Amino acid sequence: MSEEKEIVVEDNAPKKEKKDRKDIVKNVAIVFLSIMLILTFFSNTIMNYSLPQVATTYVERGEINPQIKGTGDVSAEDPYNVTVKESRKISGVAVKEGAHVNKDDILFYLDDMESDELVKEKENLDALELQYEQALFSGDIPDEVITKVRKGKKSTYDNYQAEVKSVTDKYNEALAADNAAQAKIDEITGKKDYDAAGNAYEAATPGYTLDQAKADLADAQARGDEERAADLQNKIAELEKDQGQLTNYGTQVDASNSQKLATATAEKAKTAAALKVAEEEKTKVLGSVKTELALNDLKDKIATSKEKLSKLEAETTGATIKSPVDGIVSSIAKVAGETTSAEEPVAVIQVDGKDMTVEFSVPTEQAKKLKVGDAAKPQNPYQFKEEFRAILKSIKNDKTDPAGKKVLTFKVESSEVTPGQSLSLQIGERSKEYDMVVPNNAVKGGSSDKHVLVIKEKHSPLGNRYIATRVDVEVVAQDDKNTAINASLDEYAYVITTASKAVNPGDQVRLSDEGR
Repeated sequence: MSEEKEIVVEDNAPKKEKKDRKDIVKNVAIVFLSIMLILTFFSNTIMNYSLPQVATTYVERGEINPQIKGTGDVSAEDPYNVTVKESRKISGVAVKEGAHVNKDDILFYLDDMESDELVKEKENLDALELQYEQALFSGDIPDEVITKVRKGKKSTYDNYQAEVKSVTDKYNEALAADNAAQAKIDEITGKKDYDAAGNAYEAATPGYTLDQAKADLADAQARGDEERAADLQNKIAELEKDQGQLTNYGTQVDASNSQKLATATAEKAKTAAALKVAEEEKTKVLGSVKTELALNDLKDKIATSKEKLSKLEAETTGATIKSPVDGIVSSIAKVAGETTSAEEPVAVIQVDGKDMTVEFSVPTEQAKKLKVGDAAKPQNPYQFKEEFRAILKSIKNDKTDPAGKKVLTFKVESSEVTPGQSLSLQIGERSKEYDMVVPNNAVKGGSSDKHVLVIKEKHSPLGNRYIATRVDVEVVAQDDKNTAINASLDEYAYVITTASKAVNPGDQVRLSDEGR
């Protein structure tokens, strides 16, 4: 009989289930903490990118150079522009820029050739002479005027005035007489018409009464009234007599007026003829004077053209351009082979005794430290070998920024300086070393609350934080780049110079790469 073994099965299921539950809780916790850590990291990163980004620099020992500096171009007061009156080709240049010349020293040599001005003047002279000849023998000019002009005789303006006055007075007198004669004719014609009309009316007045009397006579005769008929015949005879007399009077008056009109008309014919003669004489004299003046003007233009032509011809042969003044040749505009133009400057000379100046703008605060008469030096002391002087001549508002800038003008004395040259000057005290120096843009505030923003670093499990902290300072000295200060600052403290946006004391900031 085989031995039976008892098999005992141990129940571990509850333990395993409990263990699995713990693992799940642990995993969940790990995942939760990981998520929280990630969220915290990203939120911190996002917050950092929203913070103002600042650039910083150390507070360190350094020099302050309070000198005021500037650069400008040298200009000459009243420079002399050397010009020529004609276009000529330059064969050679006798001087160099910067050279000192005396009056009548040769500056340029010119080719022996006719200039454009010479050719044009020859053409102008030919045209003037042709115009003169055509006008002289046009056939419209009195022979005495031609003779007078050709012999070169010129009347004075007094003579012209007297001639014109004489013929004008005669013309005016003749015109007045002719107008008076016409007025007389108009007067007589008016009276003649008026008298004729009046006489006709007077002669017609008895006619009605006469006609009535004749009618009454016929009636009386028809009735056999001899007495009345006799009276009417007497009346008719009287009326016919009156009518005849009136008619005769009208005829006599009209004849008298006609005679007066004929006399006035004859006088008008005389005055009209005299006026025509006076007008012709006036036209002739005025024409002669005008023509004589025009011909003499042409002769003068011809003489002027000949004189100009003679000078141009003289300058064409072996000509040179000479210096008209003593001074320094500041610029030469032409070289050999080039052609000059009329009135175009070929060289500029800084006349002896005239000032050279240079000017530049500086902030108003810097200009307040200066006064007229202060001396300046070149920024590069080795630039000039000989004696150099620059004196502050004036301090004026800068038109581009009257409130914030001033224009400094310096009088420059140096044989090595020429107009157009760029010149850098400095004026003020020598540099000095200070314990605390920061860039100018690190100092904030107005005149009474100067301060800097210092970076304070705070450590945390998630990283370092940077806080802007205000520190009041006293400005000791300043130049165009840096400021020396007195303040309670740690050695090698970081101060903010620039920021991406406004930063106030207590604000958290992030550092730019150059500020770390």
